[in-house]
Amino acid sequence: MSEKKKMDAKHMMIVFGCMLLQAIPYGLAQNVPPLFIHYLHTDFSFSLANVGLIFTVGAVASSLVSPFGGAFYSKFSTRMVMFCAMLVSCVGLFMNAFVTTLPMYFLANAIIQIGCVVYSGLGVPYLIGTWFDEKTKAQALGVAFAGGSIGNFFLQPIFANLLHKYAVNSVDGLHHVYLIAAIAALVVGCVVLLFIIRDHKVATAQNANASAEAKEETTQLQGIGAANVRKLSSFWILACGMFFIGLNISAQSSQYANFFDALHIPAAIVGTVGSTFAIACLIGNVSGGVLFAKLGVFHSALIAFVLQTLSCLTMIALYFTHMSWLGYIWAALYGLTVFIYMSGPAIIIQDLFGMRESSESLGLFSIFFAVGFAVGNFVFGLVVDKAGYLSAWIMTLVFIVIGYLILCAMIKKIQGKDYAHMNSLPTK
Repeated sequence: MSEKKKMDAKHMMIVFGCMLLQAIPYGLAQNVPPLFIHYLHTDFSFSLANVGLIFTVGAVASSLVSPFGGAFYSKFSTRMVMFCAMLVSCVGLFMNAFVTTLPMYFLANAIIQIGCVVYSGLGVPYLIGTWFDEKTKAQALGVAFAGGSIGNFFLQPIFANLLHKYAVNSVDGLHHVYLIAAIAALVVGCVVLLFIIRDHKVATAQNANASAEAKEETTQLQGIGAANVRKLSSFWILACGMFFIGLNISAQSSQYANFFDALHIPAAIVGTVGSTFAIACLIGNVSGGVLFAKLGVFHSALIAFVLQTLSCLTMIALYFTHMSWLGYIWAALYGLTVFIYMSGPAIIIQDLFGMRESSESLGLFSIFFAVGFAVGNFVFGLVVDKAGYLSAWIMTLVFIVIGYLILCAMIKKIQGKDYAHMNSLPTK
């Protein structure tokens, strides 16, 4: 086997490993928990508002840890940091299998989300960024994050059946299903991180006889660094754009089922709309990587802007017409934009500011989206209670316009500075 084919095989294994992490440990921590909401409500008599608060606490905890979690990747082995973070997440999953009080569920979910944001939200993009060059990392990251959608196809029906079998009016049964999830996440996570994931040994340029390929790899760590990124007002404005996008994402991701129910759309249709959304997300993750690679972050963000604007307008049209087929149009339009908040933040940061200490910059950048996502659901529900769904969707449309105008304008401005290929800020 030639050296190039060996490298291709190594790269493919890294992507495959990241897909498995997204599909199982991450999927069990992020995608499966909403299935438990009904059982937490009935088995423990927690109010739905308090159950929802469990997820809000987790989102806030992860957003607070993001900037600090990213710093570990510039100081320690990538695989070691990801492994430790995965173990932290699994500790939270195992806690769910034993706790019985609401505050303990708050704590458990906070621990889960802290681990997830470090090994998945920060670790996977950093790992992909070190293994792939500027032309291929966007596609690789899109495929890696598609693992979450693929895992969802299998995990959702499996755990829905397990909950129906064991957890109906049974606290012990609910804990049993939580334990299954925790064990599965731990086993798969350990196998992937111990036997598949590898750090990329970036060559140094000190050896005068180093090959051209090795020298080229050193450029992967170019960039102005996290400390310099924090000095840029354009970075903070860019992050504010992601806050408004987070408000929109939270509303569209979390409220569509409630909205359809309010319009008296049959549950069977709501279920198939959800399946359509899942398929669109899978396509969106993969095609988003291609868009970033072929068109760049600015034009990819513009495409997401157009699609999410149309998806929100579709919800407004559905409000007036009650034509249920519009739900499928919404699912396709919105699902295809998953790339802008899954792989998008990492690619935007790496493209605009370079790879050097990119995980630290990404952690800080991600806070704004996380806070927007955490409060977006509450804001949407508040407006629905006060003024109805039409006002809430119009408000969401305003969030989309503000968020993407800021994001696209700042991307264009920062690209002109070429920070990604500098080692420090230019002196004035």
